[in-house]
Amino acid sequence: MEATLEYIAVGLLIILLILAAFSMMTTVTSTTETTYEEQLYTVAERVMDKLILTPGYPPDWGSNIAVSADNLQDIGLALYGSNTPYVVDPDKVMRLANLSTLPNPLLLNATRMAQLLNLQGYGFRLRIKPLLTINITPTSYYTWNNGNNNFKFVSSFDIYVENYYGLGVPNANITAMYVMVLVQTGASNANVTEKYVSTQTCLTDPVGKCHLDFSPVFSGVKGQQFTWLFPFLIVRAEWNGFVSVAGYGSTSRGTAPVDGYIIGNYVFVDKEIDVSKPINNPKKGKGSNTAGAVIFKDRLLEVIPEYQDLLNFTTVTWCRDANGNPLSNDQLCNAAGNVLPSAQQWYLIGYVNYVEPLSSHIFVFAQYRGNPIAIVISRIPNIDITYGGKQAMPANSVTLRRMITVYRYPLIVELTVWRNVEGFP
Repeated sequence: MEATLEYIAVGLLIILLILAAFSMMTTVTSTTETTYEEQLYTVAERVMDKLILTPGYPPDWGSNIAVSADNLQDIGLALYGSNTPYVVDPDKVMRLANLSTLPNPLLLNATRMAQLLNLQGYGFRLRIKPLLTINITPTSYYTWNNGNNNFKFVSSFDIYVENYYGLGVPNANITAMYVMVLVQTGASNANVTEKYVSTQTCLTDPVGKCHLDFSPVFSGVKGQQFTWLFPFLIVRAEWNGFVSVAGYGSTSRGTAPVDGYIIGNYVFVDKEIDVSKPINNPKKGKGSNTAGAVIFKDRLLEVIPEYQDLLNFTTVTWCRDANGNPLSNDQLCNAAGNVLPSAQQWYLIGYVNYVEPLSSHIFVFAQYRGNPIAIVISRIPNIDITYGGKQAMPANSVTLRRMITVYRYPLIVELTVWRNVEGFP
């Protein structure tokens, strides 16, 4: 009997020792995991603060085309000279954009970013997206018969406003302005003869949608003498004090390359764009008569009832002559050619004489295969950069989000950081 009790006591003691050892191991493992998470969180916070609170070096690296990814010494997106935190420079954000239809000639790629952020051994994903995203979908078209040519332009649109998480935003106030620029061509140039501006407003429904119909605008242009018609749409959404703006170029050719970049005062568009006939604006206005582009002064949309005053025609000096050869006698074009020698054969480069500091879009007038197009260049592109792969969710990662502003427009910055040895998001 006593021997049995001894065996039971020894067995219980062994079980207690095993449970105690297991508990100690679990505590150590948990403490290690917590330490790892805290260390990763510290790394993510350091990177986030560096990106959105410092301007980098040189501080004007966004607009200075002489600064490339190779000679950039320090990265930061903050607007240099601003005393307000979380205000970023649109030119620096543009350096991170890479359109699927047109590669960025001044791209700061993910590998170079990882070096500048001292993230060797880590993976990261950086996303910059508007708090409100405006999606513009054409729904009907107007066919224009101009002599021997039939041009087809969008006349009505569906507007869908979504938040950062992709959910529709109800009761968003939409103000839209549809602009048609009439141009009469000559032997060697073209002149703006008239501008028609129409505005509409609507309120998004419970799923975030509303409809805009500008068909009457086309009817009002009948009888006018012109060769080319450049229509474009600008849409502003406001919800609970948050504002977003989007642009749309209504072209007569659905396959025309209507994207581009504006970095500093330089514009980069597809090399097939034709600007052999400069478009002039003989109407009274500020600066030069040349009207190669329109700058849209977003900020005034709320307070100026005369919407045509929002359109500021500006000069674009194209770095290509009528024969398609790069200009050799222009200082600004030579500067771009010296810095980006390969860009001259892959892009059409232009220098914009004046860029409205508070404008989010620029509309460039050009031709594509004989037809007029309005190229829409947004100065607030969506950014999605990943370094380290996208194969599987890592065992441990940290995601931070901050709200920033470009001009007055709110954007969300989302940064996810993980260790390369622990997997990929």
